[in-house]
Amino acid sequence: MTQVEHRRKLNSSSFERRLAQLDRNLVVTYYYRGRKNIKLKNYRAAIEDFTAVLNLEPQNIKAYLIRAYSYGEIKEFAHEIADYSQALALEPNLPQAYRSRGYAHALLQQYPKAIADLNRAVKLDPAYEQAYFNLASINRLLKQHRLALANYTEVIRLNPQNTSAYYYRGHIYQHLEQYRLAISDFSVAIALDPDRAKAYGQRGYAYFKLRQYYNAIVDYSQAILLDPQDWQSLYYQGHAYRQLEDYSNARINYSEVIGLKPRIASVYQDCGYVCGKLKDFEAAIANYTQAIKYNPRNYLNYYHRGNCYNFLKQYQQAIDNYTKCIKLEPNYARAYYNRAVTYSSLQEYQKAIDDYDLALKAKNQSPAIYNNRGIAYQNLRQYRQAIADYTQAIFFDSNFASAYFNRALVHQLLKNYLKCCQDLSQAQTLFQRQGKILLAQKASRAIEHLIIASSK
Repeated sequence: MTQVEHRRKLNSSSFERRLAQLDRNLVVTYYYRGRKNIKLKNYRAAIEDFTAVLNLEPQNIKAYLIRAYSYGEIKEFAHEIADYSQALALEPNLPQAYRSRGYAHALLQQYPKAIADLNRAVKLDPAYEQAYFNLASINRLLKQHRLALANYTEVIRLNPQNTSAYYYRGHIYQHLEQYRLAISDFSVAIALDPDRAKAYGQRGYAYFKLRQYYNAIVDYSQAILLDPQDWQSLYYQGHAYRQLEDYSNARINYSEVIGLKPRIASVYQDCGYVCGKLKDFEAAIANYTQAIKYNPRNYLNYYHRGNCYNFLKQYQQAIDNYTKCIKLEPNYARAYYNRAVTYSSLQEYQKAIDDYDLALKAKNQSPAIYNNRGIAYQNLRQYRQAIADYTQAIFFDSNFASAYFNRALVHQLLKNYLKCCQDLSQAQTLFQRQGKILLAQKASRAIEHLIIASSK
């Protein structure tokens, strides 16, 4: 090699070294600028920077990982997954990359892939708390409650201060109807984070399911105090008051829920129910009307509104509502029964009988329906049919005192005095036994009058 050639070779090597150093300087510049852009939440700019890094250094694992993170922050999960996959192809033992890729798969609802990645993460790092937590969240979403329970339990073992793990494990126990265990977990979550409003609300629900209504009310009150917009706690606290027959407070709660969520039909329905219990039938009707507005297919709202009209003796409106209820649910025996009662109030006894017939088809073996149809037959002076119905009512309920009493009256009209006296005596005994003293006295007086009449 000549001296000139040697000098050229040295110059070429020097140039390549300077070029490589320049590339390395550019890599460092793009890398740190990318990190700064992430700190400033300029994720697209960060992606451009790390893309430049990868153009210069295609084997740079950190650049793939950080660019993947940036894609995740702008919700481009497919690109995020691709970058984590590239990083794992270069280095397959990265538990954090598996965890992050699994989370991205979950966000795309690719749950089997997500579970596979998260299981790989915890296999590589058995103490990976966040991976177990993500696994638990996916299993809870997929209603794999037993698996989720095991995952949350592992999170708690790894970190006994993880408030969310206790909170969500409490949710799982509720799904499994293990309410005492749910209460225990919600209590720990509250102890760790006393300002977690939803934990009070969920513990309140568990108390409610255990019929510990006073405890439920206390917890719901705390949830509402911490979050005045928590309409669900307000709503279920109303249910707790209702179970305690404290209808006034239940009405207050339901009304406040309506103020927060004015388009939920079921809240109006519940408010209508308690207004009815408070005998404020006008208010009940107004609430049922709103419930129908937001859910016109719920037959029960027509039924209950019909009952309110009945109490107000607005019989035609009651009949109209029962008819709408029946149109939506032709097998609802109570609607036929109550419409029949309403027809009887209007002295339209044949229509009442027709509805009692339909009620019996929808719900046979109902002593009350037979008894009331017997009254309608009696009012139409069809006494044999009346006696047959009272007898059928007694067959299905041998303690049905009113059926004995009513049958006695028909026997009296037919001058079957012995049978009348026997039925009145049985009615008196049953009324007395059932604590219906006034009715027992009424039967006793009827027997006395019968004895006097028969002795003349």
